[in-house]
Amino acid sequence: MRRLVVPLACLAALLSAVPAAADLRPVRRDFGELELPRLRAGTITVPSGHARGRIRVLVRLSDPPLAQFRGRTFQAAGGSRKLDLRSAAARAYLASLARAQRTAVVQLRRAIQEATVDRRYRIVLNGLSVELPTARLPQLVRQSFVDHVYSSLTYRLALNDSPSVIGADVIAATTGARGDGVRIAVVDDGIDQRNRFFAPTGLRYPRGFPRGNRRFTTPKVIVARSFPGPNAGRAGRLALDRQVSFHGTHVAGIAGGNAGTTAPRGGDHPRTAGLTGVAPRVFLGNYRVFTVPTPIGHVANTPEIVAAFEAAVADGMDVINFSGGGPSAEPVNDALIETVRNVAAAGVVPVISAGNDRDEFGLGTVGSPGTAPDAISVAATSNNHVFAPTLRVVSPAGAVGPIPYSPAPGAQTPRSFGGRNQTLVDVGSIVRRGRPVNRQLCSTGRNPNGPASPLPARSLRGAIA
Repeated sequence: MRRLVVPLACLAALLSAVPAAADLRPVRRDFGELELPRLRAGTITVPSGHARGRIRVLVRLSDPPLAQFRGRTFQAAGGSRKLDLRSAAARAYLASLARAQRTAVVQLRRAIQEATVDRRYRIVLNGLSVELPTARLPQLVRQSFVDHVYSSLTYRLALNDSPSVIGADVIAATTGARGDGVRIAVVDDGIDQRNRFFAPTGLRYPRGFPRGNRRFTTPKVIVARSFPGPNAGRAGRLALDRQVSFHGTHVAGIAGGNAGTTAPRGGDHPRTAGLTGVAPRVFLGNYRVFTVPTPIGHVANTPEIVAAFEAAVADGMDVINFSGGGPSAEPVNDALIETVRNVAAAGVVPVISAGNDRDEFGLGTVGSPGTAPDAISVAATSNNHVFAPTLRVVSPAGAVGPIPYSPAPGAQTPRSFGGRNQTLVDVGSIVRRGRPVNRQLCSTGRNPNGPASPLPARSLRGAIA
C-alpha cells in the first residue's frame, strides 16, 4: 500500500499546481532558416545507391543485460548499490548471455550471409552491433532472436572560474570533499596524460590499475582505451591523438584537474595561475570514442559509445561523463537511452551534457543522450570571465598615449571605436519587450541579410557584442 501512496501524492501535487509567473515557454522557430515547418507532407524515397549499400544497427536480444539482472549480483556497500562483476552470480549470468549471443550470431549468419558482427554488449545492453546490406533489414527484424533494432546515430563534441561559479569551492571548504578516491570516466576524444593539469604527484594507482593502453596512463589517468569507429584509421585506434584530441583534456580538467595548476602562456591567452578542477583529487579514465574524421571534426557513433559506457562500468568507474550529443530522437529508438538507464542501474552516475543545438535539430532543445531520464544532464553555466592577452604598462603615468584600434581588413567598424572605451557585453543579456533578444544578430525576416535587427535602438552604445 505504501508504494501506491507516493505516486498518488505526486499526482495530487501536479493537479493542484498553478502556473508560476516565470512560466516555461515553448521555443518558437520564428527566425532565419528555422522558419521551415517541422513536418511536411510527402513521400520519403530511399536513393537507389543507398539500397545497394550497407547499414550498421544495434540489435537488442530479449534477455536483460547484467545491470538489470536482479540476482545476487548487487552488493550493498555504504548504502550504495553498485554492480559486482566479480560475483559468482554475475559471472554465471554473463556466461549465459554469451551463449545466447553465440547462438544468435550463428542464426544471423545462416539467414544473412553478408552480415557481420563487430561488437557485443552484455553489461549495460544485451545486444550486437551488426553491419549488413540495407535491403536485408526487413529480414533481420524477422529473426527470432531480435527483440529490437536501434539505429546507429552520430554524435558530436558538444575555466579557471568554473568551481566558484557552481559553488564547488564552497563545498570543498565546508566539507573537505575534493574527490579523493572517486573514479571518473571521461568518454570523449582522449585525455592528454602529460598535461600539467593531470600531474600524478603524490598519487598511486588504485588496486587493479592501470588498465587499457598503458602508454597513455599515469597514477592520475588510470585507464586509457579507444573505441575506433568505421574509417577511423590507425590514429583512431590510439587512446590519444595529440594532433586532433583537445576536448577530452579540457573536460577532464574541469572535472578533476589538479588544484593550483598554472597554465603557460598560449597563442590566445596569457599565463594563468590558480586553475583547479571541480574535484581535483579524483582518478580519471580515458575512454576515447570521437575517432571518425569528418569535415566538421571527429565524431562518434552509437555502437562505440555503448561499448565505452560498458567498459567504464566493467572497470569500476564511479561516474561516467559524456560531453557530447546528437539530435534528440524518439527515445524508444535510441539505444543510448536504455544504455544510460542501465549505467545508473549498475550504480554508476551518468553525467551528460545538454548539448549546444537548442532548437536547431531533433525533437527538443536538449540533445541525446542528455534526454535520458536517468542522466544528470548539464547545460552551460555562463560567467563573465574572459581569457585575453594583457598589457602591462611600466612607463610613468601620462607617458603612454591612446592605444590605436585596428579593425580587421574590410570590417565596417564605426570610426568612433578608435578613440572610445568599449565594454564587452553578452547579447543574451539584452532585453527587448520583456524577453532576451535573439542571439542571431541579423534580420528577423525571411532574408537573413535584411536591415531589421532584434537589438533595441542604442542597446550597444559604448559596447561591443
